[in-house]
Order: sequence, then structure tokens, then C-alpha cells
Amino acid sequence: MALKSTSKAEAMARDLADKLALRIAGAGAGRVDTLRNAKDSNGWPVIVLSKSGNEAAGQPVIAIRIKGADAVSKDIFGNSITAAAPHATEVAYELDGTEAEPNRKDICKALFELVKLGMKLQVKEIADGTAVTVASMDAASATEEYDLLYWPTKGV
Repeated sequence: MALKSTSKAEAMARDLADKLALRIAGAGAGRVDTLRNAKDSNGWPVIVLSKSGNEAAGQPVIAIRIKGADAVSKDIFGNSITAAAPHATEVAYELDGTEAEPNRKDICKALFELVKLGMKLQVKEIADGTAVTVASMDAASATEEYDLLYWPTKGV
């Protein structure tokens, strides 16, 4: 396994979680009211927003993952490496027919804070009846993808 550090992603996730906790509380709150921090199987941080901690299918759930980008190059031993920057964010939520389970207020709050991080952003809409999990995020294709216009790397 290639050497990698998740410390930058973890620090960004802590900061993002603090901001989202403030946004989901109070008078302007939408449907989500609970925040949980987790990690995926590769150690990348995941933030899960839900209603009263219920993350089942059909419930308002937004999952956010911050992960490093493949550096494209190999190390001196030929192993893949993870770049120190830029990182990428994924935000996923379940669809309910034509409307998302979390309301637009919740999704906009998450997207607003994510855009300020200045990273590549992928939006993944999970099929109706499927719980929003890391596995469903991995299986879903990005419906929207936004990247910085000027980032001088070899390709991310």
C-alpha cells in the first residue's frame, strides 16, 4: 500500500463539521438536525447529516466525504501515491421521485460550505429507496462535478 496521510482531509472535515453544526441548528434549520463524523474504509473522513440520527433509506440524509486525489505519478517503487493537494469532496443524498429527501435548504447549506473549501466537488444523487452510505456513494456516478478553473497540477 502506498504511503498516504489523511491529516489534511481530517482537519478540513473538522472545520466543515463545526460550520455545518451551526448551520443545521436554530431557526433556519431544514429537515436535518444531527451530524455524525465517520471514516470510510480507506480512512478518509465522512460527515453524515440526518434527521434525529436516522440514516435509513427514505430519510433525509446528506453524506459528505473529503478525500485526496491520485497524484497521477508513482513513487520510486512504482506504487500509486496520493497528492497532498488538491483534495476532492463528494456530497450525496437520496432522491425521492423528483425531489431530494433532504430539503433544498439542507442541500444548499452543505454545498455553500463545501464550495468555500476550494476543492473539486462532486454531487451524487442516490437512487430512491437506497440508503445514503459510503458504498452507495462509491456505486453512484456524479450528477454534477465542479472543479477549480486554475489549479496547476498534472490532472486530477
